[in-house]
Amino acid sequence: MAFEQAKNTIIQTNYWKFAASSVPIVALGAIFFVYFIGWEDLFDKLVTIGSISFFAIAVFWWWWAISKIVEMMSRSHRMEDNFDDLKKELKEIKRDVGNRQWREPEID
Repeated sequence: MAFEQAKNTIIQTNYWKFAASSVPIVALGAIFFVYFIGWEDLFDKLVTIGSISFFAIAVFWWWWAISKIVEMMSRSHRMEDNFDDLKKELKEIKRDVGNRQWREPEID
């Protein structure tokens, strides 16, 4: 279960990296193209749509990143609890094994 969540997080992170590197370049290219062609009405609409889109994506990404940080912290806390339980169990085993007397193996 945790491995699948980590795998999904890696896939999502790769999508975000791809979007962060390609979408702004494509948007700027489209805006420059429309500006140099001389379509002022379309230019104004593209700038408005692009600005709103980038703002919405930034907000969405921020909440996604925060949720992943919270998820990592909860995993870390659970792992710490599991290690504490493991330490207790190992101490019990060490105490049990230390209390036993060694006996020579029987040879048939």
